[in-house]
Amino acid sequence: MGGWRGIATIAAVFAASPALAATVSAQRPDSLVDALKDADYEVTAGTDDTGDPVLDLVMQGYKARLLFLDCDAASHDKCGSVQFFAAFDAEGLGMSAADAVAFARRYRYASVTLNAAGDPLLRWDIETGEGIPREVFVSSAARFLGTVRAMGTMLFPQTAAQ
Repeated sequence: MGGWRGIATIAAVFAASPALAATVSAQRPDSLVDALKDADYEVTAGTDDTGDPVLDLVMQGYKARLLFLDCDAASHDKCGSVQFFAAFDAEGLGMSAADAVAFARRYRYASVTLNAAGDPLLRWDIETGEGIPREVFVSSAARFLGTVRAMGTMLFPQTAAQ
């Protein structure tokens, strides 16, 4: 009977392998790079000022960054989450606080903050832990891109109309 349990355990490990391959995690930055590249985004890997991984992205013409958070302070790995980040340089006075709140209500996953000039900063956090389905991450990236586009349309309506 013990032999069958061993075979069942080995079979379970091999059955789980495709599932593991279909996950991405901040603990495995290359898994995020591959997922983003497969979604036709340009990705350049690097490190931030503290030594943590960072990905510079071009998402259908829009520049963004993927910041790695909750990383081990000494080794700069074992990160627990990521944050998509995009900054805008609004024309004129920029956005009002009321505009930022209204935008955040409309696009519920986005966090919108304003700098002193009223330029919006979009942040979009994703907890990955040891792994989330690749499709969920890619869908989140696409949704982030849609939110970035919406912000661009709001800030630069004459460009969007062209």
